[in-house]
Amino acid sequence: MKKITLIFSLILLGLLASQTSNAQWAVYRGDGHILSEQVLHFANNRVYPGYSFNFNDVLYTVIGNEIMTGGTGSEFDLLYTYRDGKLFKDTAMYTSQIAYTFRDGKIYKGDSSFLLDILYTIKNGVIYEGDQAFAMDALYAIDGKYGDTDIFAILLSLGLIT
Repeated sequence: MKKITLIFSLILLGLLASQTSNAQWAVYRGDGHILSEQVLHFANNRVYPGYSFNFNDVLYTVIGNEIMTGGTGSEFDLLYTYRDGKLFKDTAMYTSQIAYTFRDGKIYKGDSSFLLDILYTIKNGVIYEGDQAFAMDALYAIDGKYGDTDIFAILLSLGLIT
């Protein structure tokens, strides 16, 4: 009986560990984490609007450093590839095909790091417009563990970048 309990416990622990290893985050309007203000969430490599888990509602799929439209994760749906702090269109590799740059918590338009090209600032999981980080100017707050590619998926999903 002890062996069965031990085996069952190990299996359950393994299942729980595998579920928690997947990064999950949620995005809230403003600087708060009020459930009624949730606008996006991320689960199973997919970005969903609001509280939905409906596969038909999937906005984007993030696999590694690639962002794809919809929920299939197909290479045919590839929109952007993130490499070395730059977001490239499709699988592009030339500097003329850089859509956005992410450096020091700031999103720049194109291949730039010029102060006037700053579109958004991400500081402590909060998205601000331009080069500012005042609490009252917060657009959205991200709750959970996210990566650089996730930031671009969030901005795309919110319509802040195209």
